[in-house]
Amino acid sequence: MSNSNGELKSFGTLIQSLEEGQFHSDLTDEITAITKALQNHVMNHGGSPKGKLDLSLKFQLKSGVITISTTTSTSLPVAPRSQSILWADDKGNLCRQNPRQRDMFTDVNAEEAETRAV
Repeated sequence: MSNSNGELKSFGTLIQSLEEGQFHSDLTDEITAITKALQNHVMNHGGSPKGKLDLSLKFQLKSGVITISTTTSTSLPVAPRSQSILWADDKGNLCRQNPRQRDMFTDVNAEEAETRAV
């Protein structure tokens, strides 16, 4: 709320007036982005995602004039990454198949068959 000489008596009125209204508009856009990111995360991954909007107002008084500098920081939910399962061999190399286990689809006693067209 402001009166005839432009006093800003509430936090909301102050926020709306900063940067000629651009700060308030940017905050509104960031809230919308967080809301959409939370909804998309639930649709794609489920769960209970979290978002965060930090805002900072820095006040400085110099020669009778107060300046206010603003900054914001937004944290959106991060999509979970899948895991890979690998095994280590005796030499410390990573393998896609367990090196201590035989391949159940390979007959170790069979000789290599000749491939022929039928």
